[in-house]
Amino acid sequence: MIVVVAGPEGGISDDAFHLVERVVAECGCGAAVERVTEFGRIVALGVYAVPGIVVDGVLRSVGRVPRRDEIARWLIRAKS
Repeated sequence: MIVVVAGPEGGISDDAFHLVERVVAECGCGAAVERVTEFGRIVALGVYAVPGIVVDGVLRSVGRVPRRDEIARWLIRAKS
């Protein structure tokens, strides 16, 4: 499983990236967390407001830092 956090370095994008890393570590699901900061790649992912979070190719969140329980739920769904 791959989780992509799309957004420029700093601010809310950093908050989202670090939260995703923590939730992935806690769930033990073995997901890889990738950071995308290049504008062209962000747009190609369908992210229209940053940060964007993509789990296994499915855009799950844009323009906000999701709650911890939301991220965990996405990981559980993607794992099954």
